[in-house]
Amino acid sequence: MRKFGLIIFFCLNLFWVSAQTGQWKIGDTLPNFSYEGQFARDYQLKELKGSYVLVHYWASWNEESRRMQRSFIDLFGRYKDRRFKQGRKFYIISVALDDNAEILELALRNDNLPWKNKYCDFKGWKSPIIEEARISQIPANYLLDPRGIIIGVNLKKDQLEEILRSL
Repeated sequence: MRKFGLIIFFCLNLFWVSAQTGQWKIGDTLPNFSYEGQFARDYQLKELKGSYVLVHYWASWNEESRRMQRSFIDLFGRYKDRRFKQGRKFYIISVALDDNAEILELALRNDNLPWKNKYCDFKGWKSPIIEEARISQIPANYLLDPRGIIIGVNLKKDQLEEILRSL
């Protein structure tokens, strides 16, 4: 009976913690959204099903999120064209929380990101995409598998590389 009580306590505590953070977890799916991709064309997140996708939330004014994003550059170069066992390619979508287009463009130019997939509606923390993704701090990211299921949350470069290498 005592074990049962501990299990119930653990489950309720886990539920309470997830409700407090409100963050998506492994096994969930992100809400679909539109973003600008290659050739300045609009795409939908759901169009990338069949590939591994890292959705990275950042801002030009947040150096930690920019540093993390730049750390993904070499991984992107190594894995973007790799044929995975269960997925076609690897993509990164950068979702910016900025509210100033000039400052964002300057940061993008300085950081020289090789991927073309990006999104910013210049509404900052009030952006519907940020609210729907339940982002409460940056940097933040979600790694999606080819079915669109979250398989990694808030991954650093080494963690992301370990996952990509194992696929």
